[in-house]
Amino acid sequence: MTVKRRKVALCALALLLAWSGGCGKDTERNGEVEDFRVPDSLLVPLQEYLLTVDEYDPVRGGVMANDRIEVHYPSSQIARYTATRIFGEALAAHELATNMVGRPARVKVVVIGSRDLDEYAFLTRKQWWYYGVIQGDTIICQPFDIMMKRFDPITRRSLSEIGLEQKIVQMALDRVSAGALPIWLREAVASHFANERPVLRVQVEEFRRLPKVFAPGLDELEHILHVAEDRAETRSAFFFAYRMLERLLERATLEDVIGFARRLGAGEPLDDASRAAFGMPYLDLVESIRPADLFDGAGEVELPAPEHERRHGHE
Repeated sequence: MTVKRRKVALCALALLLAWSGGCGKDTERNGEVEDFRVPDSLLVPLQEYLLTVDEYDPVRGGVMANDRIEVHYPSSQIARYTATRIFGEALAAHELATNMVGRPARVKVVVIGSRDLDEYAFLTRKQWWYYGVIQGDTIICQPFDIMMKRFDPITRRSLSEIGLEQKIVQMALDRVSAGALPIWLREAVASHFANERPVLRVQVEEFRRLPKVFAPGLDELEHILHVAEDRAETRSAFFFAYRMLERLLERATLEDVIGFARRLGAGEPLDDASRAAFGMPYLDLVESIRPADLFDGAGEVELPAPEHERRHGHE
């Protein structure tokens, strides 16, 4: 091929690429949307959410919001469907938190679904076994579809529903206590409202294989919960904190615990708030409710009812 012909061919190729970047690209996008379009019947719940924002971009993804919840999701029609489900679960969790503790955010709770687990790890520095991370009024979650696939056969709920309740109640507890509620108690109370005990109980079974007794002191417990680096230790710390709350509720009520959080939010010192709510200084209270071991009073792992096993055995 001569130089002149080569130049003509390159010019023709450039024109073709320019055309495909315009009309051709739109055609491809339209085809993609049509090929993977979610039936409108599956998006019916959107009508009940009273959305003020419902936008979608094939590159940046989508966002849907009302006056309480704002959900961001990756670009794909399937992601739009999962975001619709997540929105409903977040809305229910918001109502639970508001009724039982207080409003979880000044304006809206923002829920962000990661594109994949690599992006989730990059954004949060957490691994696949950690549901999501709270940053102010925002929750950065694992990919929504992964959370929805994981299922608790005891409570018959997905881990997306359990996880969102746990995180949004945490936000409410942080807000009502002005961030002063101890980490262990915040985690445990949120797990209590989310009915997470069966999940926590089965998760700590792997710790039985480790050659040590798990009974951390208060500082160690709070450190493990804060950094959340080791899977077995972190899950064990979640359940250990939950057992402390169970032992606390043998002598006090849940209203006392919420009242303790409110006193802290009003500026009362930790010991004063603890005396008013539980009748003793905070450290004395903690020592009186710490289990001797992770499995002290843990009970057996719950099993699903036989008919439920048949219904969900292949899911």
